[in-house]
Amino acid sequence: MAGAAAGYMLGHAGHPGAYPGKMKHKKMKYKGMGGWGRHKFKRGGKFKRPGFGFKGKRGKRWGRGKWNYYAFYVAALAVAVRLAVFLSLLVSADRVLSVAKFGAIKLRAWATGRTPKEDWFSAPLPEDPEAYPKVAVQLPMFNERAVCQAIIDCCAELDWPAQRLKIQVLDDSTDAVTRELVDEKVLEWRERGVNVECVRRTNRQGYKAGAMKEGMELLGKEGYEFVAVFDADFKPEPSFLEKTVPYLVGNPEVGYVQSRWVFTNPQESYLTKAQEVSLNYHMKCEQYAHSAARSFFNFNGTAGVWRLACIDNAGGWNSRTTVEDMDLSLRAYLKGWKAIFLDDVTCLNELPASFFAYRKQQHRWTCGPIQLWSKAGADIWRSQLPLYRKLELVLLYFGVRKCSTHFVSLGFFCTLVPLTVYTPEVSIPTWALVHLPVAVTLSTAWFTRKGWVYSILYVLFENAMGTVKLWAVITGLLDLQRAQEWVVTTKLGSSDKRPGTAGSTIAMPSCRLYMNELIWSFFIFASGLYALLSGTAQIGMACYLLIQGFVFLAFGFNWVDAGGLLGGRLDEDIVRVPASSKVSHSVSMHGGSAAAAEAARRAAREVKRAHTIPVIQMSAEDRLPSMHTAASAFPELQTAASRPSVLDGASSPSTSSGSGSGRGHRHSGSSGSKADCSGVRTPSSVASEEMPLSTVPLAAKKLENRWSPNSSLTDIYSPSATPPMRRGALTSLFGLAPAYIAVANKSE
Repeated sequence: MAGAAAGYMLGHAGHPGAYPGKMKHKKMKYKGMGGWGRHKFKRGGKFKRPGFGFKGKRGKRWGRGKWNYYAFYVAALAVAVRLAVFLSLLVSADRVLSVAKFGAIKLRAWATGRTPKEDWFSAPLPEDPEAYPKVAVQLPMFNERAVCQAIIDCCAELDWPAQRLKIQVLDDSTDAVTRELVDEKVLEWRERGVNVECVRRTNRQGYKAGAMKEGMELLGKEGYEFVAVFDADFKPEPSFLEKTVPYLVGNPEVGYVQSRWVFTNPQESYLTKAQEVSLNYHMKCEQYAHSAARSFFNFNGTAGVWRLACIDNAGGWNSRTTVEDMDLSLRAYLKGWKAIFLDDVTCLNELPASFFAYRKQQHRWTCGPIQLWSKAGADIWRSQLPLYRKLELVLLYFGVRKCSTHFVSLGFFCTLVPLTVYTPEVSIPTWALVHLPVAVTLSTAWFTRKGWVYSILYVLFENAMGTVKLWAVITGLLDLQRAQEWVVTTKLGSSDKRPGTAGSTIAMPSCRLYMNELIWSFFIFASGLYALLSGTAQIGMACYLLIQGFVFLAFGFNWVDAGGLLGGRLDEDIVRVPASSKVSHSVSMHGGSAAAAEAARRAAREVKRAHTIPVIQMSAEDRLPSMHTAASAFPELQTAASRPSVLDGASSPSTSSGSGSGRGHRHSGSSGSKADCSGVRTPSSVASEEMPLSTVPLAAKKLENRWSPNSSLTDIYSPSATPPMRRGALTSLFGLAPAYIAVANKSE
């Protein structure tokens, strides 16, 4: 490489001209190139590029009479390409080795019949509820109106003795509506016998880490041993604590347990699908393999359980970076604490469908680890870890996965590759240009069902996000002021809002423009057109550049938002879901009495547990109580707001009985009658005014593919005399409004 650079500096390099295929060039290979990369030179002739730059004494000193700017550019580009290829090789090797480690662990489990989690002891739960360990649940939130009540409902239904469980809502919201919704839900569950409290601060110092730190101080005084953390858009299963806490009880050296994320809305748009491919690889491969190999893997900030003693020993929550979860888990790892990743314990959450929200999230997720790398590097080297673990942390975990990946995405594939189109003197080996990206993409897409279908989409979107992520890396390295910004990822509430409802923000693309993406799109488009029209047979390169340029253009014009050109794919079908056979059977056995209503609701709760959808399946003989929020959900029902609505009972798990769980000790001391004082009508009060609707068969209908079937989308009930017509989803929702009014009129 030094020989090539020297040759260019001495003024021997020429430019092949606009039609390199029509000229004769002498190929010269310098020893400094190591046999890699050939450069073409023109000696003399009318196409010789004139020298530019310094002349006189400075020119004689540096370039034998002239300084060739183009030669310097070619030499610099050749060095940059070679460095980028090396980084790309490191990223690809790390990705392939992670997949190989995952395969080896799976092969060992198949050969021995012993999974990695069986290497840890899971302590059996005691029979006496008073012998259960004291567990707290922290719910940090900030102005998350769409999901704040759903997460409180889910956590209040966790299967754990009420006297050994505390739910701590850490609400930093400044929005009055959000605060009112939180207070309403907290009061409702307190009246049902659940130990839930809302903690508010006068300032947001430390953001999420600061809120959890103050909440932890309160928990430590009350003798709690473990704390579970959930973000507001997560939906834990009722058995979450029963599946995770026993590993902390049975293994005193374990500091935290992390569950696997699954997603409610991966089909909402191409943007959410690309996120699913990336996060599935992170969860199913990286976290699983590193946990099984006893390597460091970070706590993901939510859907996990911590040992309070570990948090105290590691120094507590710290707001020095925007990734307080990774910071705490790293400090715990350096202190010698172990961690467990449970692949079979899942927790639903929502992917950001808004491009603006996704940009903010990715900036925080990218900038934070770089900050931590610079601030905790000395602590890593001073720790008692073996040398190979230190190298693994500093070089592989931070250097390759958290830093180099983003330089490769934008710097190599979206900057240097287009530049080589204009510079035929610099070539890129096929294995670096094609084989390495294919290996990385396929190894990532392998962990998503039908991921190969979206593999090209994934890599194009990842490259286009390079402008955000690379700037985040630079911000973190320089520790700029923006590195400390904490912007809460907007939750659209795919479990609570529907297209067409009042106040819904879903499927509403914004008109925001992003100039960085637009500039890159024009540059890549121009490179693709040049490669296509230059007559150099670079058809493959031209196709890639044109497609990648279009993706940058879509990001720049915000076409990837839900409802944009590459955004939402709202299905037109409204699919009928048959009523639960369990509900019909229980109603027929009890003859439509109050016990039948209670049995119906219990069976409905089991349906919700099985499908992770809080839906109450109602039979034709079951009376549906009123719902005061129907008018706000459908403007057409304003005149019928005071009438009993068919939507009641399907919007929240809170409609279940006060006993909550199937375990006898769950929420002891509370009953269905206690809900009367909170304004929630009990099954007995419903039965007293019950009226058969046998002439109006009801069937659940829901929007398919707008949200995943695994989401907690509330089902909509309406008469089903005729099959639904194939129409747009918004039209269908408003078209069903007369049916709701008709049912409400009949129920009076």
